[in-house]
Amino acid sequence: MKNISIEGGRITCVQEMEVRWGDCDAAGIVYYARYFDWFTDGRVALLKQIGLPYQQFFHEQGIVVVVIEASCLYRRNLKPEEKYILSTTFTQLGRTRMTYDYVITKQEVHTVVAEGRTVHAYVDEAGKPFDIKKRRPDLWEKLLEQTGQ
Repeated sequence: MKNISIEGGRITCVQEMEVRWGDCDAAGIVYYARYFDWFTDGRVALLKQIGLPYQQFFHEQGIVVVVIEASCLYRRNLKPEEKYILSTTFTQLGRTRMTYDYVITKQEVHTVVAEGRTVHAYVDEAGKPFDIKKRRPDLWEKLLEQTGQ
């Protein structure tokens, strides 16, 4: 299930997921770096749900959206076959970057498992950052429109 909500100018995508065995380390808990993969899944799903699919909207337009900051606060463990909820919130849209916040909760007990944040910059194919409003005003307007900013 994917669910989109808009509150206070912030868009949130909520997904119900299940831990796969391949997500876990030898201790039988989710490997710490896997959370960042889930954050990516959340961003891609959110953008798709609001009509801005990453591949088409950014990648095919020559815009690379790179992570310049990533953090995760781990509060609880998840184990194979446990169900969890990934909430991804588009928290800030800027002309040179965008920010997302994440909350992962255990579905059955509504306990926060992890909280994270990623900050992304727009760069060209040579890796040079740019102002998306100046370089691609058409895409900037679409971003503003779709995100309600």
